[in-house]
Amino acid sequence: MTPRSPTELVRALYESITARDYETGFALLDKDFEWLEPEQTLLSGNHRGFDEVRQAIEAQLEVWDEFTIEPEEFHEVGDRVAVPIRQRARGGSSGVEVEIRIGHLWTVHEGKIVRLEVFPAREDARKAALAG
Repeated sequence: MTPRSPTELVRALYESITARDYETGFALLDKDFEWLEPEQTLLSGNHRGFDEVRQAIEAQLEVWDEFTIEPEEFHEVGDRVAVPIRQRARGGSSGVEVEIRIGHLWTVHEGKIVRLEVFPAREDARKAALAG
């Protein structure tokens, strides 16, 4: 099997999220995967390892009836992939619909996704990728 590029791995992860196929998504992650969220968000802080990441995903799904993430572009710089995304959700109890545009910066190492850093400003993810 040919090794996948960082962009191919990240794209496959978004596809598994969209399909709600979390087991396939987790198979793309390193066992020590790290997810960093800005402090002003629902899931603020650092989530490390499968258990913490799974708990964060479950907490997010408890709040939202509908939740989608749409990657708009992929900017690969070495082992990092910056992705501006559109995130849409509808509140479970309120029914309020929200849409935000943020940036994801993924890091890949030896064929596994090892880190996600979320940026409130989309362009900051790409700047961070370019800065290395």
